[in-house]
Amino acid sequence: MFHQIKSLLVKSVLALICVTGLWLLGVWLLSIPQSNASGALSAPLTFQSPIGHPRLALDKTVDNDAPESNSEITYTLSYSTTNPGSQVFNVRLYDFLPAGVQFLSSSPPATTHTNGVLLFTVPSANTATLTATVRVRVLEGYEQLYNHALMVADKITPTHASLLTNVEQPPTWLRLTKTGYPVALVSDTLAYNLRCENTSSITVTDVMIVDVLPTGLPLVAASPLPDEMTLPILRWSLGDMGPGEIRTVAVTTTAPASAGVITNTALADARQRVMTQTMFATQIVTEAAILRVTKEGSAPVVDLGDELVYTLRYENAGNQPATGVVLTDTFPSDIADIEALPPAASLTLQRGIWPLVGPLNPGGSGEIVITATVRGKADRTLHNEVDITAQPVSFPGHAELDTYVRLVKLYLPLVMKNFSSD
Repeated sequence: MFHQIKSLLVKSVLALICVTGLWLLGVWLLSIPQSNASGALSAPLTFQSPIGHPRLALDKTVDNDAPESNSEITYTLSYSTTNPGSQVFNVRLYDFLPAGVQFLSSSPPATTHTNGVLLFTVPSANTATLTATVRVRVLEGYEQLYNHALMVADKITPTHASLLTNVEQPPTWLRLTKTGYPVALVSDTLAYNLRCENTSSITVTDVMIVDVLPTGLPLVAASPLPDEMTLPILRWSLGDMGPGEIRTVAVTTTAPASAGVITNTALADARQRVMTQTMFATQIVTEAAILRVTKEGSAPVVDLGDELVYTLRYENAGNQPATGVVLTDTFPSDIADIEALPPAASLTLQRGIWPLVGPLNPGGSGEIVITATVRGKADRTLHNEVDITAQPVSFPGHAELDTYVRLVKLYLPLVMKNFSSD
């Protein structure tokens, strides 16, 4: 009996000791202060209220607001709080890099870097400005870099900043123009002309022209022949083009058998140059009077005092007669002694007007020859425009021509005089 009572007392004492120990441990744990701003962000579930009435402030700048492809730029993020005496805790600064850059480095080193998002963490921030810099390389093919940054802290409204940076593109240097028929009959012949010009002062290498025919149209002819042809795509490799050099390509196809609007697209490209493109739309009709006009000059380059001869050719390419046809030629400035054959109904230094007598039937055509003398200043371009119009239900025609007046060079003879002494 005694042994039973002794065992019960021992168990009771041990239980009392355990309870007392657990109570003392709990008191000790509760006496430990919570994590404050000076500690690291090792307890993300511990939030601390801000001091004062802060407002987050974030700004983003770049050291080059017009970078080029493959150049390096540095973003600077400046952040703090407003209101004197305010402070926030557990600050997280996110920088969302644009798609057009490659990350190189940051200072201070980012806490994490995942899928183009940088995270910077600091225990606290106040009105003293803190900064983080990010160094990136600009990738090719991007015209703009749109960067975002986000700043958050415990128990405070986040703030953000954005920055748009335009990327300087290399000079195009290739000018591509396309001409053709703006209106054509169904199943009629279509002719497109491509003109590629190197507008720079250096040689452009590996020039290529691509023409995309409207869907379903065949290739009837091309000059020169394309290097590669997988309809609707035609490609010409032109090699190198010197300064001011011009190359032309002519393409002939057949209009579709139904009315509508078709679009032809052309591209020009070269090594390390921005691709340039042009488009040309043609309206396909079943019946109409379609007026067309062309203009040619006696020479692409003239001197002051030269005689310049313009030849205008017009036609009705439609299947309906055109009535009330009027042809108007607007002359460039500084030409004189203008004469025309046949004579114009109205002829001034600014324009000539020829109303045609009677209708211009389908397939009908004509020609006008204009002569003039070049006056004014040299080193300029004479720009000429001609239009042909008719009554309603007719499609007008238009043409332009440029003639360069070259700079006059004076060559003075060298006179040698022999002086002899008597």
